[in-house]
Amino acid sequence: MKPRPTVLALCLAVGTALLPAAASAQAEPATAAAPEASAYNALLDAQTMASINADPELRTLLGLQGGPAGDTSDQLTDVSLERREVNRQLLADNLAALKAWKGPPLDAQEQLSDGLARWFYQSQIDLMAVPWSAAWLPVGGSTYAIDQLFSQSVNLPAFFDNQIPVTDLTSAQNYIARLNAMGPKLDQILANFNLQAEQGVVPPEVALTGAANQFRTLLEPAPKDSLWVTSFKRKLEKVPAVSPAQRAALVAQAIAAVTTSVNPGYQKLLERSEAALATNPGNTGMWSRPQGDAFYDAALRWYTSTNLGADAIHQIGLDEVARLEKAMDARLQQLGLTEGSVAERVQTLAVDPRYTYADSDAGRAQLLADIEQRLRDLDPILPKYFGLLPSQKLLVQPVPAHMQATSPGGYYYPPAMDGSRPGTFFINLGDMAANTRWSVPTLTYHEGAPGHHFQIAIGQTLTQLPMLRRSLNPSVFTEGWALYAEQLMAEAGVYDNDPAGDLGRLQAEMFRSVRLVLDTGLHRKRWTLQQAMDYMQEKTGMTEGEVRVEVNRYLVQPGQATSYKMGHLRLLELREKATQQLGDRFDIRQFHDLVLGNGALPMTVLAQAVDTWIADVRATAPEIEPNP
Repeated sequence: MKPRPTVLALCLAVGTALLPAAASAQAEPATAAAPEASAYNALLDAQTMASINADPELRTLLGLQGGPAGDTSDQLTDVSLERREVNRQLLADNLAALKAWKGPPLDAQEQLSDGLARWFYQSQIDLMAVPWSAAWLPVGGSTYAIDQLFSQSVNLPAFFDNQIPVTDLTSAQNYIARLNAMGPKLDQILANFNLQAEQGVVPPEVALTGAANQFRTLLEPAPKDSLWVTSFKRKLEKVPAVSPAQRAALVAQAIAAVTTSVNPGYQKLLERSEAALATNPGNTGMWSRPQGDAFYDAALRWYTSTNLGADAIHQIGLDEVARLEKAMDARLQQLGLTEGSVAERVQTLAVDPRYTYADSDAGRAQLLADIEQRLRDLDPILPKYFGLLPSQKLLVQPVPAHMQATSPGGYYYPPAMDGSRPGTFFINLGDMAANTRWSVPTLTYHEGAPGHHFQIAIGQTLTQLPMLRRSLNPSVFTEGWALYAEQLMAEAGVYDNDPAGDLGRLQAEMFRSVRLVLDTGLHRKRWTLQQAMDYMQEKTGMTEGEVRVEVNRYLVQPGQATSYKMGHLRLLELREKATQQLGDRFDIRQFHDLVLGNGALPMTVLAQAVDTWIADVRATAPEIEPNP
């Protein structure tokens, strides 16, 4: 049994796909109730909103419509090689505009915004410094033009199915227009693939094999039975304003678009993937790529927002793994499991009928009910730790049946900024053996409350902050916070009478700590896939199949797997620093409100915010004298 990873890209990192934009671009108009932005914030908002407006897919994800960009809901995002060069120049121009600021001195909040923006632009510039970097941003989101997990060609089906609304005739026509735009979009992805291949950067075999299998799955059904059309029909059935005759005509247009645009585009990608596989590209990390060491160093800076090198991060991982093995052993002994390695005993617990759910409708219903109950049980607890609570609802939904085979165990979809869509924790009920009563609680706190839902939903409501602060979600912050939330719930006492649940939390933390070792091992220390899989299985108790999926993931997204644990450790360090310096004046609610109330920040900038808060508390709160 393994802790279940979150969906990245479209599902979690709501704004990490922000494109840079010229400083002179027009920003979204402020609402009547919003205060007038400072000159600096106006500059930053102009850059950010022009970036969003240049990205139709991101606008849809964020639930934005209208404004200076007009209606872009019939378009897909440009990832052409020409746009690649535009991105490079705009990154440099945006950063230069911030560095050339000649206005009034920045106040404390503007300094945080400035730190975030400079970090974002510089990190992306560093990643794009290699000549083979792709045309999309963030560069680290999908290193290779084609992979089995994060590349645009494998994420677009989920985008169409989950994110594109069909609520009336116009939106239905927009859906079809986007289907017709798929052919050119997939051709752009192919051009990026060829650019990389010409420079000796071909995706690993596991990435090409996995992507090719998904392309075949998409191409297998007749267009009328394709995911694109069945999803469209399902959405249309919920729109009574569209007449049966109109519905039939729209479905026919969708079928034609799949026939002439979508399928030919995927067929080209499939053939190119097969041709690349025939060259036996192998499964090696960044160390084997041209300028791979420089790219990996930049990826670590992007994903951890530190300047720690691969060797230091590798050692941190080894140290954490050793610590957690001892903690897991203690919990297992408490559960009466004393024989065998930690991993072997975890495997025994994973099949213990006391902790499994039946693979039936009743079992799935019970699992959903248990998650809902866990969240309700937090109602009296969370106000003790948070002053800020999200106003947006959190729904718990099963992953749709047609997506279960290719979806992770659990993931979070953020609410729309316009309030039209709540936050949703999706739980995969396709493999009930992977959901145990001792592992699901931690997944719930990570994906739901007080994890991703708290951080992302609260961030969206901080309307006094520039848009970049409300929409950019650095992985080190979002994933670090969610892992911190897992530990916080243990500290709040939710596992006081549930040692098995606490074991699930410790295993989830072990899972993230092992990632530090594996990511740096694969991309800097020249570990083989087998070496990485053996290590993960030995330390976590995951099955061979689960381990293979995980290691293949780390191979195609260098550095990302380090963000979880590095962010978690940094949050704990900052909390400990505040506790030590403030003593009895430390307020855990104020600390969490500070962390979440400033939006998602790179850890260097968050540390700046915490230092300012500590100084303010020490200056304004009287020293509490110890009892005589």
